Amino acid sequence: MPTRPENRKKRIRREDVARVAGVSSATVSYVLNGTKRLSSEVEQRVLAAARELNYMPDLVARSLAGSRSGTIALLTTDIANVYQLEVIRGLQSEALKHDYVVIVLDAFGNAERYVEQLIARRVDGLFISTGPDFLSDDLLGKLRDADIKVLADFSRMTFLPEISYIMSDHYDGMLQAVRHLTGLGHTKIGYLSAFDESCIYDVRLEAFREAVGKFFDEPPRVVLGEWPYSSTEELGEGLMMQMLERYPEVTAVIATNDLMAIGAIKAIRSTGKSVPEDYSVIGIDNIARSATNRPPLTTIDQDGRAFGAKIFHILKDSITNNITSRNIVPMRLIVRGSTGICAGKDPKDLPAAEERFEERFEERAE
Repeated sequence: MPTRPENRKKRIRREDVARVAGVSSATVSYVLNGTKRLSSEVEQRVLAAARELNYMPDLVARSLAGSRSGTIALLTTDIANVYQLEVIRGLQSEALKHDYVVIVLDAFGNAERYVEQLIARRVDGLFISTGPDFLSDDLLGKLRDADIKVLADFSRMTFLPEISYIMSDHYDGMLQAVRHLTGLGHTKIGYLSAFDESCIYDVRLEAFREAVGKFFDEPPRVVLGEWPYSSTEELGEGLMMQMLERYPEVTAVIATNDLMAIGAIKAIRSTGKSVPEDYSVIGIDNIARSATNRPPLTTIDQDGRAFGAKIFHILKDSITNNITSRNIVPMRLIVRGSTGICAGKDPKDLPAAEERFEERFEERAE
């Protein structure tokens, strides 16, 4: 019969910390859980005792006592996307600092079954990065009614009470990109969309059309992806070849993300042309690879890790204070080597041209 090893270390308990610190077990709980402020001297004694004993709080017991599991879930349809991985890393890193763990779920599975499991496992919060076609508003409401704090993407286009929402400000980000290109003399600007017109949940296409419409009277030049959607380097390469064939007048393009923009640069090079001498290219996301690409990619930055950290804090605020909110996260254009003066344009003429575009923009903004 197996015997218990005599040298196995005894699990340190809250009572042990209390004994070393010379306080009650309740005082240890107050200090370590931050539920009650005590004198600085008492708090320091408790923290010192916990460090000395290498005390690890029993999070399971804590969750049972407080009706919380210390678990947050993320549901996405694009789990392999490089930017989505950055968001997950940011969420996980911030959650760990606050004793939460993160579960990542692929929304291409059985959404209703996921909802049942999330409720059964008493998940505290959930970030949903998918449209209603993968997770309906009815299921969203079911999660909310089970006291799971929900944060959803604005792109769902529907807003339920007692649910928080978040979105990167693609409208301003796209406007920054188009303004940058017009300042370089580009007037024929195209967009490579990973999605087709039926995908109303991706706002980047609408943001591009709106931004271009503020400067030009011509219809936007757009090449669309198809279902099943992807946003890969290969797709960017294929869509760019279509762009060159359909709209040979285009001198600059913006892509759905950085990977597609890198693919577009490959396509341009395959025709014997170069970036940025012949074409300017802009991506979205500012993934790590964008800075090391040749040439380094101009991109609309939506820092994935910072976005993930913000997701955590919105959910934590909702969990601890029962607060719901709507959040728009700023984006910023990072100018690198993939954008340059439009071929054939005299740099001396650019300030005057930019001033005319800005006047038109101001007129249309009124």
